[in-house]
Amino acid sequence: LDDVEYLDEALMECFEVEQGMQANAGVRDSRLRQQFILKPSLTARGAGIYVFDTRERLQELLENEFASDDEDEDEDEDDEGDGGDGDGGRLAHGQAVSQIREWVIQRYINRPLLLPAHQNRKFHIRVYVLAFGDLSIYVYRHMLALFAPRPYASAADLDDQSAHLTNTCLQTHSSTFVESSAVSLFWSLDLPKPKLDRIFDQICQILSETFAAVSSESTSFQTWANCMEQFGFDFLVDEECNAMLLEANAYPDFKQTGEELKFVVEGFMEASVAMAAKEFLLKDCMTEDVEKSADYACRDLVEVFTHKNKRQW
Repeated sequence: LDDVEYLDEALMECFEVEQGMQANAGVRDSRLRQQFILKPSLTARGAGIYVFDTRERLQELLENEFASDDEDEDEDEDDEGDGGDGDGGRLAHGQAVSQIREWVIQRYINRPLLLPAHQNRKFHIRVYVLAFGDLSIYVYRHMLALFAPRPYASAADLDDQSAHLTNTCLQTHSSTFVESSAVSLFWSLDLPKPKLDRIFDQICQILSETFAAVSSESTSFQTWANCMEQFGFDFLVDEECNAMLLEANAYPDFKQTGEELKFVVEGFMEASVAMAAKEFLLKDCMTEDVEKSADYACRDLVEVFTHKNKRQW
């Protein structure tokens, strides 16, 4: 999107969003309105994310973003004129914020699963995934639940980001931040074991289907027999306990796990290294004791997809 003036043209390619906003006319109950979430495609850590349900709000949000980008551009020019490094409006990879003209729009889940034991705060599930060789996909069983700082009363107040956004990186600088309240272990959530199992099975099924789809597109997703890659996938669960994929992160922010639960990341790293040692480094000289040790380190990696025989979850 080069300018807000071209919003009509952009929405022609997002007809479901346009139809959803039109369908909201006359619908007063926020739970019944079709809502959407707007994310810049090139930023991270919860930056520039908004919720909208009308054309007017979407246009206002984009106008504010464009105006903010123009200010960043002016500041960059001033910095360069003063002999500065000129990166005041730049991202980590050197791209100027003012150059970002691409957003992702997703359907917003406005009836999420809420747990009284966690003050009815919205949460998402972080799943660490190991893509191995050409190609096997493993889910690390010890998943995380990351909570928003404020209770989720309804979807009516679209500006209350502290109730809508669950990114812990948005909370850590607050004086009221409590790590144990923001991040929990998935398997310790106050839900019956059958519901936890059902959510986990759904996540495994979605990840299996996701990698089955992308692995068939060799132009956009290429695998190497002697490589591995770690991903962080985020899922949201609705009030009916249906898991839904939010996003995939090729460079997951392991810091969001926090200090108290860093053993989850440590266990994932240990399992990844053990898998590499077993399959790459020691494959031809594996002793029984070493194999048992490697298998034990990998015990929490659950295979959900294998490209070789197309086996899926």
